[in-house]
Amino acid sequence: MLFDPLVSLLRTLGIPLGGVLVGLAVGVGLFATVDWLHRRPSNSVAGTSRLQVVHDVPGPGSTLPDPTSGDSRTVESVTVSSAEGSRTVLLRGAWSAPNAPLPRARRFVAVLGFSFVVLSAFELAFFSKLFLPYDHLVGYAGTALFWPGPWPGVYAVNSVSQLVPDYIFPMYLAAMAALAIAGGLVYRRVPLPAGRRAWALALILIYVGVEVVLDAVFFTVPGQNVRNLAIVVRTMTGGVFLAGLIFCTLSLPTPLRVKARFPRDTGALAQFFGTGVLALALAGASIPLIDSFLGSESILLPFTLLLLLPLVTLETFIALNRPLYFRQLRRRPLPSVAQYHPAVSILMPAFNEERWIAEAIRYADLAAGKYPGPVEIIVGNDGSTDRTSERARRAIKGLQHATGMVVDLPHAGKSNGLNGALAFATGEIVIRLDADTFVSERLGFAAIIPHFADPEVGGVQGSIHPRQKKGWTRKLRALEIAWGHYFQRPAVMGARSGEVIDGLFSAFRRKDLVGLGGWVPWNGEDTELSMRIQRLGYRVRMEFGARAYEDVPEDYEALRRQRVRWARGMLMANGQHYPSLVSDAPEFAGLGVLLWFLTFARSGVRSLVYVFLVLLLLLLGVHALIDVAFLLLLALAIRAVPLAYFLGKMGRWDMLVWIPFFPVASVLKQSFRFEAFGLMGPEANHEYA
Repeated sequence: MLFDPLVSLLRTLGIPLGGVLVGLAVGVGLFATVDWLHRRPSNSVAGTSRLQVVHDVPGPGSTLPDPTSGDSRTVESVTVSSAEGSRTVLLRGAWSAPNAPLPRARRFVAVLGFSFVVLSAFELAFFSKLFLPYDHLVGYAGTALFWPGPWPGVYAVNSVSQLVPDYIFPMYLAAMAALAIAGGLVYRRVPLPAGRRAWALALILIYVGVEVVLDAVFFTVPGQNVRNLAIVVRTMTGGVFLAGLIFCTLSLPTPLRVKARFPRDTGALAQFFGTGVLALALAGASIPLIDSFLGSESILLPFTLLLLLPLVTLETFIALNRPLYFRQLRRRPLPSVAQYHPAVSILMPAFNEERWIAEAIRYADLAAGKYPGPVEIIVGNDGSTDRTSERARRAIKGLQHATGMVVDLPHAGKSNGLNGALAFATGEIVIRLDADTFVSERLGFAAIIPHFADPEVGGVQGSIHPRQKKGWTRKLRALEIAWGHYFQRPAVMGARSGEVIDGLFSAFRRKDLVGLGGWVPWNGEDTELSMRIQRLGYRVRMEFGARAYEDVPEDYEALRRQRVRWARGMLMANGQHYPSLVSDAPEFAGLGVLLWFLTFARSGVRSLVYVFLVLLLLLLGVHALIDVAFLLLLALAIRAVPLAYFLGKMGRWDMLVWIPFFPVASVLKQSFRFEAFGLMGPEANHEYA
């Protein structure tokens, strides 16, 4: 036959032609996927509705074309109040329909949890019988992969092999099936498009195929090291496919195309991937030390890999990049505030903030007194039904160091208040400040401004501390800030892989905000704007010399509402800006999307690790309790060192005793994320209109 000489040559060289063909097929599939993502229909504008002051119009409620886009936007009359009095102004683009409050997603969460428990219990109870056909598939795949040579692998389900590596696949499969069931039941009134359902089914089938191929490869070589590698690969593969399936069931904004203003920064790519590979290598080198302590026969070895390897890798990545961020700052010295102090506009969106609005304005005014340039404070009152407007107007009249005004708008969400205030802003730099957030009387905001003397800097966040100290939610928030803001955020900003600049205390150039159309009218408008700024090519910075104190939810229900909004916002923003990852300059926000996706997949891995640990306790009882407790304490100790250090930097020594409760914050955030999934079905499409 024609191929006999080729087959003989391959056998002589020991090259598996089947594996080569599969590798080529995978490569072609990845290329086709990236190409499809790159060519997918998208918007060239963010779809925002920036409010604009207009003149010479027929009257309130009429429409006229927007000269920048050709569309028609409703013109509304709004009241603008300042120390000089009140006047009526016509605005184009004021929203007339308020944002509806988010409902609970109890049904989605209940169906998701119940389906996962039932499916996983069924799979584990009939493990051997269910996966006997799977064994045959692995054998067939191995024969095809190693053709024309024989498959050297041996794969058989027995009582000895039913450890964590064998449970990874059925647990992920149960999670994916549960997600599909929950999505189908909850969204049936507004069904997912047929294309989305097809993609979801295809992902599940492809995942099964990938697992078959992985087993065919990994079960050809004996030894604990290969088995450990299989655990890592199978776990991350399952996490990626589960994350992909989640995105198939969500309704997300149309992807956005953005043209960069700056030349490429290939050095950022080298730094991100170089430090990432080094962090993974260092983390991998540390695992054998733990293995040697536990002993080669310990059942905790798989859990050690699943729980600690991602954690140590992330912490090492942060530790490597954080000094590089401050090195970048030293290489680009900033002028003093005395040398560079352009006019500043402080925008405060407010909805029913009568409790704190006057104090927030007073503290902003005190901070303005420490700044040598002109400052104006503009409150965008988003249709409040309490005394927010009255108290804000009174506070504006009492300003000592700044000028100000209150813009009374129809209720339509935080972005409406922000865009309404932006329409009247005149400062070169715009500081966004929440109406329940107090600028530090001692530090103020001045240290933020010199960063904008660097033309490559497009956004700066000041440091944030919880205003209240009593209450478990406030204490968990302090831990979260020590880890996420003080430790992690400078590192990811230095590697150009940060995403969000927290909206409650952040600054941008006004011309950039106006040019981009302001803030989008969805949850997470601060994350979306931060990513859009970075896609232009701007760098973002963190300034610890400026500080504000935020109001933290006081109980579980208030915390849940806040974090569900935040989780939805992150999903929406990444759904709109994923094209940055496959753009011509992926270092402009694309690295942030990649890091977020990896941590998103890791959160799914972590959730399943906790399921595995519970399963281990059920199987082995009290005998495993000490080992599981040791592993969890080890994971906590790894985080405790940076947490303790940065709590000290924050002056919160009282929080050291709360460090053991830090995992609670992670578990709560994950549970709120599950609820967010249930609020992002097809019925959420109207939010992007």
